[in-house]
Amino acid sequence: MDIALPPRSSRTIMLMATMAVFVLGLALSFSTWRNLRQQQESFHEHAVVTARAIAAGIEINLRRELRLPPSSEHATALLNLQRAMAKDILKDYIARSDARFIGLYNPMGHILFSSHDDPKAIHGQLPTIAWASMGNAGEWTGEMNFEGRPIMVLGRISHLSAGLDCQDEQCPPEHKPPMLLIGVDMTQHLEAFGKYRRTAILQTGYILAVTIVFWLLLMGFLQRKEQGQRLARLESFNARLLDNMPDGLLTLSAEGTIVAANPAAQGLMDGFRLMGEPLATILDSLGLPPEKIGSQEWTTLATGDKHLEIRQLPLRDGSGQSLVLLRDRTELAGLERELHLNEKLAAIGRMAAGVAHEIRNPLSALRGFAQFFAKKLAGREPEELYARTMVQEADRLNRVITDLLFLARPRRLTFDQVPLAEVFGEVHTLLSMDARAKNGRLEQDPAPGTVTADRDALKQALINLTMNGIEALPESEGVIRLQSREDDKGTWVLVRDNGRGMTAEEREHALEPFFTTRDKGTGLGLAIVHTIMQEHGGGIDIETAPDGGTTVSLFFPRNHSQPESPS
Repeated sequence: MDIALPPRSSRTIMLMATMAVFVLGLALSFSTWRNLRQQQESFHEHAVVTARAIAAGIEINLRRELRLPPSSEHATALLNLQRAMAKDILKDYIARSDARFIGLYNPMGHILFSSHDDPKAIHGQLPTIAWASMGNAGEWTGEMNFEGRPIMVLGRISHLSAGLDCQDEQCPPEHKPPMLLIGVDMTQHLEAFGKYRRTAILQTGYILAVTIVFWLLLMGFLQRKEQGQRLARLESFNARLLDNMPDGLLTLSAEGTIVAANPAAQGLMDGFRLMGEPLATILDSLGLPPEKIGSQEWTTLATGDKHLEIRQLPLRDGSGQSLVLLRDRTELAGLERELHLNEKLAAIGRMAAGVAHEIRNPLSALRGFAQFFAKKLAGREPEELYARTMVQEADRLNRVITDLLFLARPRRLTFDQVPLAEVFGEVHTLLSMDARAKNGRLEQDPAPGTVTADRDALKQALINLTMNGIEALPESEGVIRLQSREDDKGTWVLVRDNGRGMTAEEREHALEPFFTTRDKGTGLGLAIVHTIMQEHGGGIDIETAPDGGTTVSLFFPRNHSQPESPS
């Protein structure tokens, strides 16, 4: 079943949590990248500072150890000696520091002396821009591989002189201030940076992993909570649906015991304890064999004044349980009876319309002759009695024909606000003597109010019901009471008696034409009342019990409109 549920507020929380994790991931990634970048720059700067310190120390030691006089006749020999001493000093620095290469070059790039056996080992790897930067800016730094190791190369103009006996402005270019190249080993720096980078990445990854796990747990919790809420709403909806559905619903166990019943089922099976009881026992007590509902077809069940339909359907979940549906068809059964009665009335009406006039003409002649014979045979018995009996029976037959014609073609009604007190008074005047003749009395409400009805038709209906009540009065202390009451839909007019009442069978056929329990009754009184109430758009209800009296209630709807005249 698809149902519309309220908007899910947890979606907003899930979206916000997802955005927070995304923003946190971006922030952590950017922060880690920035820290690594700064740390890398710090290691680079540290290597440059180390190279500068080594360069300064080398210049100081070389200047102290290689003191050349301004001029000498043995300049060349001394120069070679100084270069050998300088190479020893540079190798000593290589052994005692992080430097892996130290060399002194003239401005043209020619090697003066070097710590390496191959002076051109690093010279060929320097980019062209390095010499230009050292000549213009006085210093250049860069990273490269040397003998399989990463090094930081520092190139700068040295304050050392080549020891040549000449003035600067007269010296050739190769005798100008030389350039000092120092390569510092970056292995330890890179290892330290690698450790730092791994630590930073692991920390960032750990934080992100914890955040993602927390996010997943939050998503799972919210989804479970949302599913729980949806399940609770669905269960509440199903409970309200089952509690408020008009049809009864029973759940049977595999053994046929009732394990669940909705309020409608409790109301329809009023008087029976349902929960925990076998359905077969209940059906057997109602006179319905349990096997009748096993065919999965609707079966009619009459219990008290109710007409029920019952059907059993198995559940297809393998549990062996089944559902039993109960439908109240009492009103539908009443409508079917009313339809059957209307069809019978229509058939009688068609018959009455065809033969009434044909019967009345010879009936008038027979009545006339009976009156004639009654006068001629006056004083002669039993001839006079026979003649009077013929007149009375002709009059009774004429009343039957009149009633049949009313059933066939009801007259046009005129609706108005009719004071019930006046109609009750007229009926009391007409029939109070008949009630006293049966040792009874006719009573009425002191202030019954008004009703929307046709005055003459209402009076005729009350006369018919009152006459029926008089005929059913007990031998003494019989009472017939005319009453009324109002509700939101209209007005009820009640005729109560404390007579013998009717059996269930008599009540079933009470509104049918020609059904009567009286020796001299025509069986058309209640049928005429029923027709009158149909013309008013109302209804008739009979409450009775043997020796318990009868109450006939006529319902007149409020503000009933004038019906169209029959064609």
